[in-house]
Amino acid sequence: MPGVPRLLLITQLLFAISMTASAAPSGVLTGAVESVAAATWRIDGLEFELFLSESGLAASTRIAQISLLESGQKFDDIVVACERIAMSSVAISCQAATFTATLPAVGRQTVRGSFVHARRDSVTDVVLENVAIAAGIARIEIRATDDELDVRFSSPELQLDGLLDAAIALGAELSDYTAAGTTALTGRLRTLAGGGLHIELVTQFSGTSISNNAGTIAAEGLAGKLLLDLTEHGDVLQFDLEIESNSGEAYLEPVYANFSEHALALRAGNVSSSDLSTFAIADFEMQQESLLQLDGEVTISLATEPATPTQLSGSINLTETSVDTLYTSLLQVAMAGTVLGDLETAGTVSGAVVIANNALSSARLALSDLVLDDRQGRFAVYGLNGDIDWPGAGSETATDSTLRWDNGLAYNIPLGAASVQFRLGNDDIVLLAPLRLPTMGGALLIRQMQLHDYGTPAASGLLDAELEPIQVGELAAALGWPAFSGTLSGRLPLLQLAEQTASIGGTLSARAFDGDIELSKLRIEQPFGLVPRLFGDIKLRNLDLRQITEAFSFGLIQGRLSGDVTGLQLENWKPVAMDMHFYTPQGDKSQRRISQRAVEDLASVGGGGAAALLSSGMLRFFDVFAYERIGLRCVLQDGACAMSGAGVGPQGQGFYIVKGSGVPRIDVVGFRDQVSWARLVRQLVAITNSGTPTLN
Repeated sequence: MPGVPRLLLITQLLFAISMTASAAPSGVLTGAVESVAAATWRIDGLEFELFLSESGLAASTRIAQISLLESGQKFDDIVVACERIAMSSVAISCQAATFTATLPAVGRQTVRGSFVHARRDSVTDVVLENVAIAAGIARIEIRATDDELDVRFSSPELQLDGLLDAAIALGAELSDYTAAGTTALTGRLRTLAGGGLHIELVTQFSGTSISNNAGTIAAEGLAGKLLLDLTEHGDVLQFDLEIESNSGEAYLEPVYANFSEHALALRAGNVSSSDLSTFAIADFEMQQESLLQLDGEVTISLATEPATPTQLSGSINLTETSVDTLYTSLLQVAMAGTVLGDLETAGTVSGAVVIANNALSSARLALSDLVLDDRQGRFAVYGLNGDIDWPGAGSETATDSTLRWDNGLAYNIPLGAASVQFRLGNDDIVLLAPLRLPTMGGALLIRQMQLHDYGTPAASGLLDAELEPIQVGELAAALGWPAFSGTLSGRLPLLQLAEQTASIGGTLSARAFDGDIELSKLRIEQPFGLVPRLFGDIKLRNLDLRQITEAFSFGLIQGRLSGDVTGLQLENWKPVAMDMHFYTPQGDKSQRRISQRAVEDLASVGGGGAAALLSSGMLRFFDVFAYERIGLRCVLQDGACAMSGAGVGPQGQGFYIVKGSGVPRIDVVGFRDQVSWARLVRQLVAITNSGTPTLN
């Protein structure tokens, strides 16, 4: 790693001086060297002394300063002392030496050790015992030759924050990181003859926490094993890494994993980096017990600022991987804020994907028993199986894709078992065979579907479909309406999608309540967005009021009803604007009668009179009244309805909701010209929940 000290390269020089001095006949020999330099280091102010002690020949050496030329670091006042030097024709050694120095992030300390210098091959071996570092002690063994320095070290327990401080002091670019915890450490560091370093580490760590200032890396309570084999060539690091952990949790944007629940085994081979920010991983394997098994090659660029996301690119293979693990640990963060950002998931997936700068660029996947359930209740699919082949934006032709499922939901509308065959290419999807979606006793038959450039603002497409008769009661239950009977069917004219708007090029017709319903000018803006907006007009003609009021428990009324809803606007499927007008159609020849309960309900909705009359006088003895016409209109804008009805009321006051006829006659007249839409909806819900009377 850049800046790792080569302090012990001077050992050979010290012993060479000692060897020369030992030939002197006097009892005390001193000497000095002003400076000595090599390619990577420089020594200034070297002084030495040889003398005879009671134990034999002893020596002491003091160095004013050692400079490491590559990193610019300087070490002052280094002292090496030996109580007894053993000399022979082949070696010089000292079994009881002391070494005193001031080291970055460690401070000044004196440690005991030993050294041996082999004369013939000029090899020096040094052992340092109980070196204090990172709130622990370490044993260091050093071998120095003319071309190489080889350092082996081990410690039963070190503090990670102290190790981090030491690495930063030695020049490692790790100042943006914090760490805590302990580790047992063994390793080896070698300088290479051609330049650079080779480092091997084996650690057993526990209680480990790691984070960076950008918030893109965070780990807490980790315990496990790490193996590192690293080589530095200039500014480029190349390494192999293996990690095993069965405790704690970690976040490496955008990946999250809980190792306490599922142990992790990670191997990254032939990794290269020049800045400790971008890592090219030529070969990796990642496994979380039986839930997650990935391999491939990727490039990861860690975020350097909070607003900058981590970038991931590469090819990844999946082997029987848990969809839940994959979603919660990787995909959910990337999909936050979309319709896929809050799912309950299950099942497995296998295959291969290619990712470019966090975006999926191709995929070949096999799905097995998937569950995708939106926690906000917008959609769900259960028992999803099949194969997906999406070649991405390349020229490769995709094979056919097939999916099948047991059942599902779309905005509470139940969907039965079905299968679909389609082809994906670039950002296009084309239906290869008609798709029949069973639902509510009928089905939605999709004859043709094409979607181009999906996932982009330029998305376009078309849909040709037909609604086979469905049970209106089931539809009402799905939408939260009161239960009622009948069927709904119709042909969906060609639907086109362009510029993030879906529009129907014609009229959607259906038949319900023994009448006709037409939907026209339909369009949906942002149909796949978080807040879709629907626009259109609805025309109702000659609906049977008895069927309607029986279904919605709105008193009971006989006769026919027509209506127009123009300028309808829904946001997130809730009305925000419309002109809604219901009325008795001209030329209606049917019998028109209204129950006492229906009079009361209409009076409460429109804020009209007549309800009080029913509780007193002769009218209280009548259950049914004849009427000439019914009318009620709401122009919704800004959360309020401008109310009107079947003409101006008697004496020019209010408006008729029900204009009576015959004897006994009763009129329902409304007097509130402005009604809160939310309040009106609450009143209607309360009415439909209060039971249904019988019309005689």
